[in-house]
Amino acid sequence: MRKAMVILFTFIMVMVSACSAPTGGNQGGAQTTDGTSSNSNGNNQAKEEEGMPVDETKDGKKTVVVSLLAADDFYLQAKQKYEAQHPNTTIEFKEFPTEGAMMSPAEVERYVKQITTEVLSGKGADLYAVSVVPLPIEKFVNKKAFVNLEELIQRDTTFDPSLYEMNIIENSRMNDGIYTLPLEFGLEVLFGDGAIIENAGVTIDDKKWTWSEFAEISKELANKGGHSVSMDNWPPEQLLNNLVSDNYAKLVNGRTASFDSALFIDLLKQVKTLYDDNIITSEVVGGSQKTNFLHSRILSPSDYLVRLSLYYDNAKIFQKPHSADQQSGVSFSVTRELAMNANSTLKGEAWNFMKFLMSEEMQSFPELSNISINKAVNDNAIKDVVEKGINDPKAGKVIEATEENLQPFKELVSEARLRNYGYDDEHNMFSKIIAEEAKAFFTGQKSAEATAELIQNRIMTYLNE
Repeated sequence: MRKAMVILFTFIMVMVSACSAPTGGNQGGAQTTDGTSSNSNGNNQAKEEEGMPVDETKDGKKTVVVSLLAADDFYLQAKQKYEAQHPNTTIEFKEFPTEGAMMSPAEVERYVKQITTEVLSGKGADLYAVSVVPLPIEKFVNKKAFVNLEELIQRDTTFDPSLYEMNIIENSRMNDGIYTLPLEFGLEVLFGDGAIIENAGVTIDDKKWTWSEFAEISKELANKGGHSVSMDNWPPEQLLNNLVSDNYAKLVNGRTASFDSALFIDLLKQVKTLYDDNIITSEVVGGSQKTNFLHSRILSPSDYLVRLSLYYDNAKIFQKPHSADQQSGVSFSVTRELAMNANSTLKGEAWNFMKFLMSEEMQSFPELSNISINKAVNDNAIKDVVEKGINDPKAGKVIEATEENLQPFKELVSEARLRNYGYDDEHNMFSKIIAEEAKAFFTGQKSAEATAELIQNRIMTYLNE
């Protein structure tokens, strides 16, 4: 009889628990971007099974903290729109106060130290804006302080790669993972004087040309009526850092660097030869008026056509020359991106907010003036330029815009594969080390091998701090 009563009591408790279990609502999670609930225990279990992070919440309320230098209109609008769609979620911005519009060197140093301490302590924000002031991303990745977003992308069945410029995301890899999510970017190319190149009868295959070929072509142009200097206003230390960025994956892997390798030594020698032969100069000799090529960026479809019209009467666009064993591709730099704290307890909601920032709704926001990570936004930008044309007050003319003359722009975007990590920025530690030590080589005081060894030792010390 006693055993029967125990069984009956257990059955009653199971039934009561089943009847009282929540079937939805806003407990234990947030809403999805379409406003539907995603917080039932069943949904959390499904997330766990498919490998998506399940957030730790209190009473269903979530506060995603975003650390950034200053919240501009883009982020403020994103906060307002996202919170409207997700009533149980608050987006909180943790900003860094500065005295003026421009940060002083002391403020930059203080900002970098503060963010570094936060990130490495594991007690910082859920998300970090990491593109405005260069931060030691390599160190954060090495310490596993940031989430490998590639894992979330692969596991998230709602993430549609066809909507985005995935070549930009995939070529932002570090340590065999994707630790930062680009939101907008610019292209880095060479504009050439088409008239001089055609008159000289020179054919350039920019998908294959190396810096050695660039030097030979420059000499040929100079001998056949072109300018004696091919590019100006580009110091050798800055060009070297630019090439280091293009070859980053071969030179740095986690806590291992290869700046004493044959590859880097060859880069040093190539750069020195370009300046010794006066093919490139750090001096200003007249820009496009007195040079065969001009190194520049492209930030939008309209910017592409304006620069094409501005620099040369018959301008041609080329990929930057490559190292001998380097893949071809257009260089790009990211102007806005986010990283996720590995110790965040709200990875699910943080990832949802990151995806929202990539959406056509947010990427169409006028505050974004560079090339979008969202393909539809880029297509609409091209259509808009074609419909309205471009009134260029500087040139004093209206620039015609057609689908045909913007096709090269679309191809440049699709061929962007070489990420410039900002190693020509004076605040970046890699850039500082390379520029400081390379000067002795460029002035003939040290050999390429000795210079490479010094750079290797300093960078290894930095990576292992």
